[in-house]
Amino acid sequence: MITTQFKAGMYLLETLTSGMYNDPLSIYREYIQNSVDSIDQSDQSPEDAVIRIELNPVKQSVRIFDNGNGISAEKAERTLSSIGSSEKLGTMQRGFRGIGRLGGIAFAKRVVFRTTAKGESVVSTQEWNCDELRKLLRSPDHTSMTIEELFLKVSSFSQVFHDELKDVSYFEVKLLGVESYQNFIFDIQKIKKYLAQVAPLPFDSKVFSFHDKIQSYLNENVPQYGEYKITVNGQQLYRPYADDLSITSKQRSDLLESVELFTLKDGDIVFAHGWYGCRRDLLGSIRKGAAASGLRIKVGNIQVGGQHLLDRCFREDRFNSYSIGEIHVCNQSLLPNSRRDDFIDNKEKTLLYNLIEREIGLPLSKEIRHKSRIRTQSSKPLSSEKIVASLPKANIQHDEKKIEIVRSVSEESSSVILEKIFKECGDCKKLQRILESILN
Repeated sequence: MITTQFKAGMYLLETLTSGMYNDPLSIYREYIQNSVDSIDQSDQSPEDAVIRIELNPVKQSVRIFDNGNGISAEKAERTLSSIGSSEKLGTMQRGFRGIGRLGGIAFAKRVVFRTTAKGESVVSTQEWNCDELRKLLRSPDHTSMTIEELFLKVSSFSQVFHDELKDVSYFEVKLLGVESYQNFIFDIQKIKKYLAQVAPLPFDSKVFSFHDKIQSYLNENVPQYGEYKITVNGQQLYRPYADDLSITSKQRSDLLESVELFTLKDGDIVFAHGWYGCRRDLLGSIRKGAAASGLRIKVGNIQVGGQHLLDRCFREDRFNSYSIGEIHVCNQSLLPNSRRDDFIDNKEKTLLYNLIEREIGLPLSKEIRHKSRIRTQSSKPLSSEKIVASLPKANIQHDEKKIEIVRSVSEESSSVILEKIFKECGDCKKLQRILESILN
């Protein structure tokens, strides 16, 4: 007979809560991730599906509600009592580790999960006493307690019959007695900005002209793509993209003129689809801290990592902040890690990052450097004599009229002239050499 001394101690639970979610705002992403999976499994129309976040700093409570599939009465206790176990792995759903719902435990005194499934009359409720949990984790008298024993001491499960609920389904999370460093969990502006970047939101068609083009492309090519109505205290959220960009240069603003759609693949293996914006001037980086800054990477339209994750795919890290766009991963070998701040290390991750660097990072870096060089040269005064001297002698010999035209044109600022030239001949490989010969 095979025996084992294996034992899962109670401190594993601490690792999966406060140890996993050291950024308070990440709990919103985790609960939204579970909500969109539930909505995808339901028969809700996109117009009727909703995820509501309600913040009450006075009562120190947070409520996250979705009208997705809910959990059936038969499966509720087993599902809510499972830690690190999930039936989602291998499916197209976003969450698969069975730990996301534990995020709020690190920041609340009590956490309540409540759910019902359509066609049933039973509301299932699980409640966690997080104060008691923290006491036991810090008590020297309970160091030998197993995770199962701890779970039984700090959680309870109940079911109540409600006949009027047969036609509804939902899942609700309530965090009660919430506290966090600098009260981040109730900072509504920080929450909105965070969710605008990470959550699977729609574009705001009022400020972003390219929403239809991008949405159609991603819907057609990314199986797990989706856009969901998410509200914070009644206000609907949107992705942070707009035609007008705030930038760091003295010009202070720039304009998106178009977007490029792309596919990243190695041979016949597709890794991702995405888009990036083509800026009119590219005169400087997008304003520091702007929610739209940087090329972002997403799985299931939920962001992986932050705005600087792909910095090293550019010739210089700072060039990523000149860029704007999204890469939507659709290869199932690319799995976000538990913190969702990067991907699990494997050969597919290496291939993806190499593709991003080769197909996007390097070409954009080259364009940024090229326009920067043009800008530097345009600040030098253009001498009409230099321009005349650089023209082929056969074309201007004994032709004073032509020389006068050149001299009159040179009275314009050099930046205006070069801007016109670059606009007409920007794709010409000889342009840079010609300009350098004139200006040096």
